[in-house]
Amino acid sequence: MAYEERIYRSQMKAEDLEYFQVLEFESDLFIGIARNANQPMISQLVLKEVKRLRKAIAAYDQQHPNFIESLLPLASDRLAQPIVADMLEAGIKTGVGPMAAVAGAVSKYVGKILEPYSEEIIVENGGDLLIKTKKVRRIALHTGNSQFPGLSLKIKPAEKAMGICTSSGVMGHSLSFGKADAVTVLSEDVPLADAAATALGNRIKKPEDVARGIEWVKKIPGITGALILIEDQLGAWGAIELC
Repeated sequence: MAYEERIYRSQMKAEDLEYFQVLEFESDLFIGIARNANQPMISQLVLKEVKRLRKAIAAYDQQHPNFIESLLPLASDRLAQPIVADMLEAGIKTGVGPMAAVAGAVSKYVGKILEPYSEEIIVENGGDLLIKTKKVRRIALHTGNSQFPGLSLKIKPAEKAMGICTSSGVMGHSLSFGKADAVTVLSEDVPLADAAATALGNRIKKPEDVARGIEWVKKIPGITGALILIEDQLGAWGAIELC
């Protein structure tokens, strides 16, 4: 797959953080950490971890050839590597294939590598975010919807990292069977947030689907908030605070 420059990254930089990129095959991560952290050393640790995670996924797919291709949930596997087990579980909870959770799962384990070295962490992976912050941060939502320009989420400080994952039926290259301009899901379980964003996005094909989509996502344990945007309709639930 050809590399596509992510222009939005130049707009997402917080002045109090230092940023670096980790690029390994199809994984392209943009990471923000505290300025007093040892960025050169940390970037090497992250690259090593991303390679390990990708190897675990590839090895599992060799043993279970349907793993990467499946658009439907697959059975849980207590013998699988943790990242694979997380992806399988997220797919089961949301009714989608395990690869719908891959970006969130990679971000989860990269976040664990970063935690000993920085209290402030932002991991952007294909438009999905893992954030651990000690200050209020504003996250801009690039939806392409002219009815709701300049939308942003307010993310408050928390002890645990938060997953903020977005799916779109009209933007980007990720597979979606819906037509939503944007669907954003929040959860401390980052792979779950990623899979739920895909699953919820698949359900939104017209503005009338917004209310039903919100009712569906509310029933998934571990999801703390959701936002749906399609045409002139906006639906929000839970820990969604727009600013």
